[in-house]
Amino acid sequence: MDWLKGLNPEQQKAVKHNYGPLLILAGAGSGKTTVLVSRTGRLISERVAQAQEICVLTFTNKAARELKHRVGVKLGSTGKGLWAGTFHSFGLQILRRFHKHAGLSPYFGIVDQSDCNAILKDLLKDVKNSGKDKFDIDKILSMINDRRTGIAPAVEAFDEYHEMAEVLAPKFAKRLEHLGVVDFEGLLIKPLTLFKENPDILEKVQSMFTQVMVDEFQDTNRMQMDLINQIIKPHQNIAVVGDDDQSIYGWRGAEIKNILNFPKEHAKCEVIMLERNYRSSAEILAVANAAISKNKNRHGKVLRAEIAESTGVMPEMFLLEREEDECEFVVSEIHHFQRQGHKLKDFAVLYRSNTQGGLIESSLRRANIPYTITGGTSIFDRREIKDLMAYLKQSLAPNEVSLRRIINVPSRGIGDTTIEKLSEFALKKRINFVDACRFWKEAEVQDKAGESIDNLMKFIEDLPKNILDYNIGSSPGAKMVEIFQGIGYREYVYGTAADPASAEKKWMVVEILGRILDSYLGKRSYDVDSIKSFIDAMLLRDDMGGEEEDQNKVQLMTLHASKGLEFPIVILAGLEEDLLPHKNLGSDIDEERRLFYVGVTRAKQRLVMTRCQQRKKNGVVRPVAPSRFLLEIPKELYTEFPLGVRPVSGQEREDLVSSFLSKLDSKLTPAKK
Repeated sequence: MDWLKGLNPEQQKAVKHNYGPLLILAGAGSGKTTVLVSRTGRLISERVAQAQEICVLTFTNKAARELKHRVGVKLGSTGKGLWAGTFHSFGLQILRRFHKHAGLSPYFGIVDQSDCNAILKDLLKDVKNSGKDKFDIDKILSMINDRRTGIAPAVEAFDEYHEMAEVLAPKFAKRLEHLGVVDFEGLLIKPLTLFKENPDILEKVQSMFTQVMVDEFQDTNRMQMDLINQIIKPHQNIAVVGDDDQSIYGWRGAEIKNILNFPKEHAKCEVIMLERNYRSSAEILAVANAAISKNKNRHGKVLRAEIAESTGVMPEMFLLEREEDECEFVVSEIHHFQRQGHKLKDFAVLYRSNTQGGLIESSLRRANIPYTITGGTSIFDRREIKDLMAYLKQSLAPNEVSLRRIINVPSRGIGDTTIEKLSEFALKKRINFVDACRFWKEAEVQDKAGESIDNLMKFIEDLPKNILDYNIGSSPGAKMVEIFQGIGYREYVYGTAADPASAEKKWMVVEILGRILDSYLGKRSYDVDSIKSFIDAMLLRDDMGGEEEDQNKVQLMTLHASKGLEFPIVILAGLEEDLLPHKNLGSDIDEERRLFYVGVTRAKQRLVMTRCQQRKKNGVVRPVAPSRFLLEIPKELYTEFPLGVRPVSGQEREDLVSSFLSKLDSKLTPAKK
């Protein structure tokens, strides 16, 4: 099989690499996915490694699925067994396989951030602190996780948050252990602990994977790096693909030094640069290269246009008076390019902070321009999804967190008094809350509430079996929706909604979960284990939405959310000091410059940049300065329009005039009676 066909010389060199460390510095739009797929496929077809001996670590399960699909299409059954997934799903696989050694039950549950917040709120009740109600739970959780993962900065003086985090950290770890659940951080921490305490298990995992590849390597943190180093220790067959110029997640713990120091820390490391860009025009790349060259701490890459070459169209910079003008400008630009034959889905409007997005969104709404916001609230964070997932989790991996969430949702007469009695009984008898519910009589719970608990327990126990017991012409997802409607969950949703329209939307979320379940199960034979793997995938945020992918809408998103995407036309809004680089969010100027670079390199054909002369801050309109990143780019690389408008061409002028005159005519013509 010719895995090198259609690849450029640098890509071919990367694909032909067999053993030892390899760093592939893949610039924006340089075809890194193709290289990963081709290298994986070639290693299998040339028998350098069997499919099951290859581990590809990615940052989204979507990327892993695409890789497995593309390799599978060419290799057929030979490609079966290839392991590709995120670091978290890798950790989960290790813990499921060696659960006994990790001190977990075979069906241990996974808790997400909202579950962790609920646990912390509960722990906070027992802390003797008069001001405990004023603590931001998200902040405490973040500080506890920084301590657990070893990235907490050393502090001279402890403030009340540090003190509270120190008090709660051991209690939090103990509570997770007691509940028999693992949180997202634990999916990385626990495998590392497991390897340290059980060298024989580490050896097993090392011999399982003789070839390891890591995508988006610039986004790895210290723990992920530790995990990689443990697995590759005996053979050092590690190929990492990344771009230090697109490292934008420092605030999330990503360490750029992992990619910068990789060649120094891995003996005989081969470094291959992919600098041919297959996405953007030469003019757009000239702006990108000029911007990123100001960062000193980087591998020196220069992107070259391979397909688009020179288009003769320069990136454009529009100076506008105020943010309201900027929002109206976005609308007029969309109309302008639509007249040239572009579809709405060709546009992406990018900005540094969500507050900018809100203003642009309202302008699009007023102009009746359909749009979608990427990187906003995920469907997984919706209350309805969390409720249903708690039921599913409880049916296969019972734990106190999910049971407390659903015990009276929808209402079944199990009130606070009952829950308090059960909690006190659990404490007194030293049993968990789930078991206490089974002994409700001993806990002196009233018969009516007790019968409701028994009915709930029976419903939960039978749930997976009932979902799989669907009629011909139906599906597991449709059956699940029907079951929850049957217990009154639809009535509950409608009863808690502000109006019928929002109730309809909330119920639609339940139906979407049913469709996601069906699409996950596909055409495979269904059993309880397939429902269990669905729960795991959902809890790991398996990018399974896909509902709006092909819709013809303008895309609104933050610069962070745009990474990995590409669009024919990009409007980059708010190129001002204190917005980009951001005054509060951007402490690392190099990282902010990389963020600007990411935004520029999303554009394929046209790059339109905007900045304002004044902007409202804290309710006061103040003058603003242009972003330093804009000032660093030579003026000859873009066209500036200081009046905020593009000169109109002959034909377009005629179209605008005739449109204006026809509108005028319609206003002057008396309305027919």
